[in-house]
Amino acid sequence: MHKITKLIPPKRVHFIGIGGVGMSALAQILVTQGYHVSGSDLKRTKITSRLEALGAKIFYTHCAENVSDAELIVYSSCISNTNPEIILAKEKGIFLVRRAELLAWLMDTKIGIAISGAHGKTTTTAFIAYILKKSGLCPSYAVGADVEVLSGNAENGSGRYFVAEADESDGSFLCIYPEIAVITNIDKEHLDYYENLDHIISSYGQFAHNVSPTGLICCYGEDERIRKALEGYTGRIITYGLSNKCDVYAQDILYQEMDTEFVCSYQGKEIGVFKLQIPGAHNVLNALASIVVGLEVGLTPDSIRQALAEFHGVNRRFQIRYRIGKITIIDDYAHHPTEITATLKAAQGMNKSRIIGVFQPHRYSRTKFLKEEFGSCFSLADQVIITDIYAACETPIDGVAAKTIYEQVRKNGHENVQLIPRDKINKHLAAIAKEGDILMLLGAGDINALSDDLAQKISEINSGKKDEHHIQC
Repeated sequence: MHKITKLIPPKRVHFIGIGGVGMSALAQILVTQGYHVSGSDLKRTKITSRLEALGAKIFYTHCAENVSDAELIVYSSCISNTNPEIILAKEKGIFLVRRAELLAWLMDTKIGIAISGAHGKTTTTAFIAYILKKSGLCPSYAVGADVEVLSGNAENGSGRYFVAEADESDGSFLCIYPEIAVITNIDKEHLDYYENLDHIISSYGQFAHNVSPTGLICCYGEDERIRKALEGYTGRIITYGLSNKCDVYAQDILYQEMDTEFVCSYQGKEIGVFKLQIPGAHNVLNALASIVVGLEVGLTPDSIRQALAEFHGVNRRFQIRYRIGKITIIDDYAHHPTEITATLKAAQGMNKSRIIGVFQPHRYSRTKFLKEEFGSCFSLADQVIITDIYAACETPIDGVAAKTIYEQVRKNGHENVQLIPRDKINKHLAAIAKEGDILMLLGAGDINALSDDLAQKISEINSGKKDEHHIQC
C-alpha cells in the first residue's frame, strides 16, 4: 500500500462506490476544495443527491465510460477487480487509490485526530467533530454516518484539525499517521480479513506506532486487548473508563429514558457533571474519549460540556424513529454481538414493558465466525426475530444463513425467538405490538427501511389514538 504524496494535479477525481458513507464524505471534501468530482453507484440516495447539489457528477451505473477523463480514481473496499471502471483505469494507467489512502493524504494536510476501534467509532468521531466545531475550531471531519447537528457526515473546515474514523475492517487504518489516536476497544470482528484475534491485536499495535512521537493515544483503559496491543509502546497514553484506575473516569452515572448524566474526573480532579441526550454505558465511554481529546486540543471543560449536552445522536445509532402512542420504534446499526448487547442494555434502561428485537444479520462471514456469540447476545430482549442475511458485497457461504443464528439463540435457551422473512416482519410486529413496547430494528443493512411502513401499520391498528408523532432522523 502506498501513500499519496501529490494530489495536485490531478484535479479530476472519480469515486467508484461514491454513495457509500465513507466515500461520500471524502468526495464532499474534495468538491468543496474545488476538485472536479464524479462518481458511480447503483442507486440514487439522499447522500448522492447531496453530492449532486454540491456539483459532483454521479453515474447510476458502473461502466468504463464513466472514467474516461478521470486523473485519479478512488475505490471502496467492496469494489472488485472485475469492475469495468477499475479495468479501464488499469488499461489507461490512471492513478488508483483506496479510500483510506485518500483519507490519509487529507489528514496529512492538517493535524489528524483518528478514531479507531471495533465499536463506538462513529459516535466518538461525531462527538469530537461537534465539540471542536461548536468551540470555534472549524475542523474538517469525515464521519461514518449522517449527524443532524453536523448537517451531514463531512466538512472541509478552515481550522487546523481533521477528525476521522480510522477503519480497521480491511487493515487500511494502517495508512493513517495521526497526531492524536483514539482506540475505543478491540474485539473479534472482520475475521474475513484477519486471521484471528491475535492478528487484530497486532494490527492495532502497528496503528499505535503510526501516531506522531509528539502525539497522544487515548484509549479505553479497561480493555485487556488494548493493553496487549500497546505493550512496548513508549509514547504518551491517556486512559479512560468507568474505574478510578483510569486517568479519566466517570462516576455517579444516572440513566433516565434517553438522557445520561455522569461526573467526570480527569487525572485525579473532578471537572464536573456532563449530560448526554443519548443512553447507555457505551456512550458514556464514547463521551469520555471525546472529553480527553477536547482537553488535549486546549478546550475548557465548560465548552466540552455544552457541546455534549447539545448533541442528540447519530443517524441509526439508537435513533427513535417513531412513537405511536406508547409504542416506540428504534433503529440501531448494531450488527456485532457486543453492540447488540450494549444496545439492548440501553433499551432496558428506558423501563418499558417489552423489548422486541428484530435482527438482520450483516454479512455471511460475520454470521459464520461469530455464530456462538450471536447466540448469547439477545438475552435482554423479551422477543427476538431473526430475518434474512444482508450480504453487503459478499457471496453466500454454504451452510450459513439466518437460521444459523436462530438455532444458536434457541440453543442458548431463549424461549421466544422466531425466524421471519423480511417482507413478513411488519405485518407480524403490527399484530403483536402493544402499549409500552420497544420495537428495535437492529443491523447494518437495510432493516431500517421497514420503519416507515411499520409505523403506518401500527397507526392503522391504533387509529383511535391521536398522539402519534414522527421524530425526524
